[in-house]
Amino acid sequence: MSLEIGSSTMGAAIGLKQAQGQVAFGVKALGMAADQQQQSITALLSPGTGAATGSGAGGNVTETRGQNLNIVV
Repeated sequence: MSLEIGSSTMGAAIGLKQAQGQVAFGVKALGMAADQQQQSITALLSPGTGAATGSGAGGNVTETRGQNLNIVV
């Protein structure tokens, strides 16, 4: 009987460890996605490089007034 309890306890511990690793991976992935989104927003809102000035290092820049910006995470 004690072997069964020890075995199931060990199995539960291994399962919890795997779940903890998956959660850590998910949190890291979400953090990276948030960083990328923040960089995109910063680039879009930085003065002198967007559609508001009509010029910048990006080459040809066109007006975007009235268009939707879809950011998918």
